[in-house]
Amino acid sequence: MKRIALITSGLILYVSVMAIAATEEVISKNNEYGGLTKQIVYSEKDPDFKKGMYKIIASYDNEGSKKKMEIYATESHSEEQGWYKKVIYYWGRKKVSEAYSTDSDSEKYGFHRMVSYFDKDNILEKREYYLNKNTTAAKLGVFKRVVHYDNRGKVTHVEDLDQRGNLVLIE
Repeated sequence: MKRIALITSGLILYVSVMAIAATEEVISKNNEYGGLTKQIVYSEKDPDFKKGMYKIIASYDNEGSKKKMEIYATESHSEEQGWYKKVIYYWGRKKVSEAYSTDSDSEKYGFHRMVSYFDKDNILEKREYYLNKNTTAAKLGVFKRVVHYDNRGKVTHVEDLDQRGNLVLIE
């Protein structure tokens, strides 16, 4: 009887752990970096899902080094944080992070995508804001606003650029 109870408890525990576990699968064995791309989808009971992550797509090079991570937010996290997807590129010791705004945040702040560039010490160097077409600045020819930072995080200068990367002067 004890053995049956022990086996039943073990099965219940195994099924409970499986319900929490994320599903991971290889979706490409030869990606753009010459390595694997894996997709991880979190269940609602998974701790990472509760932190706001619904799905991650991770791309590695042929040596197994992480090159790109796509992070998709849960619906509640998207509404709370204002982004539904982040893409992080790893370039040697530097990192570039793109955040895609939800419609409500995009309307509120006037941009739909923000790209942040970090140095080898993970210090923000610059941030690019891709403006919505209906903003006042966009109507004056600004495609993106680039904010540059010093190594202490203080803004050093701001540039407004058109689609070709030319400086736009707004008076």
